Amino acid sequence: MKHLLLAVGMSAMAASPALAGAGIQNLALGRDVSLASGSANGAALSSLTDGVFRPAGTQWQSGTVWWVGTGSTFEIGFGQTVEVMGAIVQADNNDTYRMWYRDLATGDYLDLWTISAVGGAGMRTRPNSGNNAEILYFDTSVFTDSIRIGAIGGDGSYSLSEVQAWGVVPGPGAAALLGLAGVFQSRRRR
Repeated sequence: MKHLLLAVGMSAMAASPALAGAGIQNLALGRDVSLASGSANGAALSSLTDGVFRPAGTQWQSGTVWWVGTGSTFEIGFGQTVEVMGAIVQADNNDTYRMWYRDLATGDYLDLWTISAVGGAGMRTRPNSGNNAEILYFDTSVFTDSIRIGAIGGDGSYSLSEVQAWGVVPGPGAAALLGLAGVFQSRRRR
């Protein structure tokens, strides 16, 4: 019975994109970006959350954060618990990246989105290289206080120019449910 109540509570809390409407916002906008591992070159890390996309096809080292090898990972902290429902990322076209979220119950970073290589040349937005405003909504939203992103494969030279995490900031009184959400997410994803 406890599992059923928890599932019902989580279903009510995890609003679908259609239900959330105008409350959905770019939670990463203006947030601090730090290097969780490795090194980076080029633009300031803060450019990853400034809301500005490079023109499609921009050369991978032109006004972007770039690095060599898959050892660099970038962290965006939200400063509070948020519900992440989807994302938009602009990255070098011919490489694969991954986004992770921090599990509130365990502190581990878990897979959220594998961002595939796409056609064209230079910087390309995902999920839609022709539309910087199209959000990829995840099958399941997650409650977290930070996300990470890094490269997982490609030609060995990687770059990012914009990382957006779309969702909502839970309202007052949601703290108790958020604690349960972390436990629920942790159990479900194992």
